[in-house]
Amino acid sequence: MAILTLILLTGVLLLVVAIGIGARPGWALLLQRRPWLALRAMGSMYVGMPAFVLLLVWILPLQRPVSAVLLSLAISPVLPPWGRKAAVVGGRNNDIIGLQLLSSGIALLVIPLMLLLVEHVFSIQTTLDPLAVELVLLVTVAAPLALGMGTARWAPQAAPRLAALADRVGGILLLLGGLLLIVLRGPTILGVIGQGTLGAITAVVIAGLLIGHALGGPDPRTRGVLASATIYRHPAIALVLASGSGMQPEDGVIGTVLLYMLVSLLVSIPYERWRRRVIGA
Repeated sequence: MAILTLILLTGVLLLVVAIGIGARPGWALLLQRRPWLALRAMGSMYVGMPAFVLLLVWILPLQRPVSAVLLSLAISPVLPPWGRKAAVVGGRNNDIIGLQLLSSGIALLVIPLMLLLVEHVFSIQTTLDPLAVELVLLVTVAAPLALGMGTARWAPQAAPRLAALADRVGGILLLLGGLLLIVLRGPTILGVIGQGTLGAITAVVIAGLLIGHALGGPDPRTRGVLASATIYRHPAIALVLASGSGMQPEDGVIGTVLLYMLVSLLVSIPYERWRRRVIGA
């Protein structure tokens, strides 16, 4: 598992470095460049999605680890390699990078509020250290983006080749790591499927797509981008939040996170094909 974690982390870091190399000054300021898009995106990710998950967890008698993971995913920032998915549905590089950074920053504000709400509504106590969340965001988002942008500035001639190499190798490592993870953790995933878990996760993914699409506005490109950003959340942040500060995640938490990632990939395929047809028309 240590080797597998290293493979996945390296793949994620390389993909984010590639994004950083292609970034341009000012792209990160999505709130300033396109304030209405930024507000709609944050409304989809940090208002609509958490509200639906809170209602679902309140109504359904889900297992405690499942509820914890769904609530954690609903307030986690965008998954770093999400940029590839966003590009498939017509996302522009400047909006993708801006949304990535904005969602990471907003998550630091939303997470304490959600934890306080969960503590009062569900009587769930947590010893989460906010520094644990900030460390994950620093390692997986801020640092590799800064490295990529620095590479583009100080080695502009080699930057395109380095970006293509990082993107290719990162994609291969992430695919390999994902396949190995499913094989090694298959029993863990199967262990959480019962008691309505699969149905609840599927409902959350579909609701996230609908909420993001509805708030995407008239531009068909931003509809797809917001829909995908709403469902593709950072699994490492969710693991940290769902398992508490520094504690080893239990199998139920790990299995639910992996099942959510798998369901989100499969359920979103018809939507992504539809958006590609709309954009290409």
